[in-house]
Amino acid sequence: MNQLGVNGPFLLSQIINFIILLLLLKRFLYPPLMNMLDERKQRIADSLAAAEVARKEAEEERARLMAQIEAERAEAQKRIAEASAQAERVRADILAEAKREAEELKARAIQEAEAEKQRILAEAHKQIAELTVLATERVVRHGLDESLQHQLIEEFLSETSLN
Repeated sequence: MNQLGVNGPFLLSQIINFIILLLLLKRFLYPPLMNMLDERKQRIADSLAAAEVARKEAEEERARLMAQIEAERAEAQKRIAEASAQAERVRADILAEAKREAEELKARAIQEAEAEKQRILAEAHKQIAELTVLATERVVRHGLDESLQHQLIEEFLSETSLN
């Protein structure tokens, strides 16, 4: 081996040193290093599991919130429908009240017109009676000749048509 340029005792000491170093590393360095790597692996797995749990919780919370929003939307629609129905009832009540008041006003106006008509007729009868009395009085004063009667009737008719 000398001819190849290999020093045997040096090579043997190097192999022994390598084996000792390998045993020392295996005994003292690898276990803590492997423990540290295992712990890191476990922390990563725990973090992934915690992230999965958090994701599931977030999804459940999202589903719960969506259900709550949908329930509130349905409640709002119900309230809107109730408000619309109540507004329609109020509108119908207002229309019925206005119609009733209009009917009352119409009836009152008809009664007032009828009363005014009766008053006017009574006044006309009174005036006619007064005019008849006046005409009769004139006839009696002037006598009953026929031409005078016709003249008085004409005057009477012209006076009544003017009033």
